[in-house]
Amino acid sequence: MFTKKLLPALLFGIASIGFVGCSGSDDSADTPTEVDFTKGEYKQKVLVEDITSASCMWCPLGTVAIEGLEGSDYKDRVIGVGVHGDFNPNSVKDPFVLPGMTNLMKAIKLKGWPHLSFNRNTTIPGTGFQSFIPATASGVYSFSADRFETFQKKYKLLNEGSPIGIKIESNLGATSGKVDVSLKFSQNIDQELKYVVYLLEDGLVFQQANATAMFGNNSGEPAWSMNFVHDHVVRATNNFLGEPVPAGQKTSNEFKASASLSYTIEDLSKTSVVVAVLDKDGNVVNAQKAKANTTQDYEKM
Repeated sequence: MFTKKLLPALLFGIASIGFVGCSGSDDSADTPTEVDFTKGEYKQKVLVEDITSASCMWCPLGTVAIEGLEGSDYKDRVIGVGVHGDFNPNSVKDPFVLPGMTNLMKAIKLKGWPHLSFNRNTTIPGTGFQSFIPATASGVYSFSADRFETFQKKYKLLNEGSPIGIKIESNLGATSGKVDVSLKFSQNIDQELKYVVYLLEDGLVFQQANATAMFGNNSGEPAWSMNFVHDHVVRATNNFLGEPVPAGQKTSNEFKASASLSYTIEDLSKTSVVVAVLDKDGNVVNAQKAKANTTQDYEKM
């Protein structure tokens, strides 16, 4: 039986690749005004970044976790995205890898695959999500709302609110487009923030290495799921590490910026836009999601 302790994965006898996280700069000499990012008038949502790969046989576990969250009572509080990398390109080249994603892997201190990052909080182990997708004796994994509640309380994921509201407007075509980002603030935040824009696409069919007894694998051994459906796939970004929202550069307590994106997608109707705001340490303090070519206004508690 496969167990949760086998990560990082070995793909058909090929050793996994480890990545060392980069250290941040020391800002202690210039301490900004203290901000309470756990309270505010705006709805707070958690960004869950699934670092995955078509060649990683345990990576379908990330899919189980995100699909479970999206089908639960927490669906309005979490935003899942799939960031693809090349775990083992000698086995299969993942077609969804974007340039620069290794910068994200370093920032979240990825050490094994799959890795689920919650708000880019590096104190949460990348395999920690496995605590809320227990397996049956037959190797089938399922989401447990009770266990996720324990998990989120331990790491204080769900807050009363957020001092930052996010508005998203987009004008996207078949291969390029623009995303307008607006931020509002219910506290004086005297530090440089950053914003990340993701363009996601659902329903992408491509093979997936699979060591679970799920997704069409009934052999009990690692195998390929040839028609695996990849959802929440990041197809474009303005910058995996974010673009700056300089301290003080706000008009009438509102900041506005635009991100021009070029991309390859299969179906515009299955795309959406995610915007995440990072604090000075690179942690996500709020996130929002909108269908492509729609407007998501500021969402209050």
